[in-house]
Amino acid sequence: MNAGERRRAALLARVNGLAADLDHWLALTAKSTSGARGAGQAGAGQGGAGRGGAGAPFPQHHTQVLAVNAALRPLLDRVREAETRRADTELGLLQEVWWRLRGALTQRHDRSLGDFLLLADDFVWSCYRPALTAASSVSGAEILPVEPPLVHLTAHAVPFALPRLVSEDRQARVDELLRALPVPLVGLPFVQSRHLPEAVLAAHEVGHCVLDAFGLTGELSEVLRRTAEGPDWWTDRLPEVFADLYGALCAGSGFAFILADFVALTPEGPPSPRYPAPRVRVALVADALAEAGGEEAAKELRAHWAEHAAGRGPAPKGLRPTVGALLSARLTALGGSTLLDLFPRGVDAGLRAAADALLRRSPIPRSVPETAGVLLPAAAFAFHTDPDRYADVVKDLTDRIFRLVAEDRTRGVRGGAGGGEATDTPGDRGARSASRLRALLDGWGADPPADAAS
Repeated sequence: MNAGERRRAALLARVNGLAADLDHWLALTAKSTSGARGAGQAGAGQGGAGRGGAGAPFPQHHTQVLAVNAALRPLLDRVREAETRRADTELGLLQEVWWRLRGALTQRHDRSLGDFLLLADDFVWSCYRPALTAASSVSGAEILPVEPPLVHLTAHAVPFALPRLVSEDRQARVDELLRALPVPLVGLPFVQSRHLPEAVLAAHEVGHCVLDAFGLTGELSEVLRRTAEGPDWWTDRLPEVFADLYGALCAGSGFAFILADFVALTPEGPPSPRYPAPRVRVALVADALAEAGGEEAAKELRAHWAEHAAGRGPAPKGLRPTVGALLSARLTALGGSTLLDLFPRGVDAGLRAAADALLRRSPIPRSVPETAGVLLPAAAFAFHTDPDRYADVVKDLTDRIFRLVAEDRTRGVRGGAGGGEATDTPGDRGARSASRLRALLDGWGADPPADAAS
């Protein structure tokens, strides 16, 4: 065997190794035969199969891994058939893409992170599922363009959703391939695993995923053209505006007050032109609370901003008609639902009651659901209400939330449509993704990225 043949043999061995690792994760995320509550992925942080019994430890990630597998397998077949130089370039990119996703999944094995990631997964699912359920009612549509977002911890200082990342050279190619996959990534700062309140900002990132996944930009831009004063300002900033509004609908006052404190600490002005100014973001969120029935919460948020961020200027008051138009527009992509329809009214009162109970170590009112969608925002609002008292009870509060959410958790697959008859499978979504990936690789050709190692 000559050097070229040995290099080819080594390349095929690497391809087979990546395929074997996909098989490994398909097994780890196989469907569970149990539907019992409290079983979830709760034991993942302890390296086991969950508190609820035997079976694969991560069934709620089943469709995510199925879809990624369906996206990458055809590309591995393509690499096997390609000329060696091109095959080596493409395999290097594909293995880096899989490594990023695999790394996100593997964090669930870490004993110190498992419970937090379970909670974050549950919270993100509670934010994403209402849009998924509405979209699943659209007759004849591709009801699941992508899978639910996958949460992971990062070294970044702020949360982010992958579709917004921009970089150069090799990393640009990897990010572009990741964006073409059927699983969006939501990254949370590692330190949030030790401070639950700021994890509520993941609701903003889910907003980005919903806007992208269900193709809402066109319909909402048309709403802005019809109703907004200065529609160009709104359409230029629509992704960030939408994400803030969606976060407020998902997590109410818990999101609103944490966001207000978060943006108050940023340098004057937004980090880029696509962001509204901090005081405008607070005004938008206040208006979203009011449109959802929380007039008093909206007043409280504006007063909080006026007291604690006076140097930033007042939160403007003329935005509500446009906010109302965005939230009350009937969206074809969501089966005619409005954004306000996705989340029940009155939830904010429940999370505030839960926040008080968490601080007092008292029973949570029976009328308040003990779910991640309520308890994580409740922890955020508890911290806002009384940071000193929160610090006194933080260990008991955190353990209590982990326990209650684990008891509520249903073990099983999450990627199916939230309602109606699903005609679109993870394999279908993966196949569409494979076509997008193939087009990207074709466009780049055989030459390695500029900063690739030799």
